Amino acid sequence: MTTRITEELDLLRKRFSGLNYEPQGHWVLIPNFQLPEGWEPITTSVVFQIQSNHPSTAPYGIYVPSGLMFKGTKPIQQNNYVEPSANKVPFSGIWGMFSWAPVEGQWFPKTDIIGGSNLLNWVLGFSERFREGL
Repeated sequence: MTTRITEELDLLRKRFSGLNYEPQGHWVLIPNFQLPEGWEPITTSVVFQIQSNHPSTAPYGIYVPSGLMFKGTKPIQQNNYVEPSANKVPFSGIWGMFSWAPVEGQWFPKTDIIGGSNLLNWVLGFSERFREGL
């Protein structure tokens, strides 16, 4: 694990207790992520994978446990959601994946992790995707 990833995981742990990092494949699980109104359950685990060439390449994809619902409706494939996900998530259960990435041109990492784009910004941005609904 690089120093950069260690520093960014430390930054995430300050905000999200219970974070679980799986070094094989660089997977991160955040339990009890608060979802915006309309989602059931109101909190869920979210998972993402740190890109092998992080931070040069922006992160991609939000993994959620199977069964997540928005206003009583399950996310569907037409809206950039796949269940089960093509990638094998190393945490127990069946996982779906929302196809989601930072908006083009908005991933600007800097040497100082606080001064530029980082994994904490990425995870906090998940709320934007969930506010979109299905």
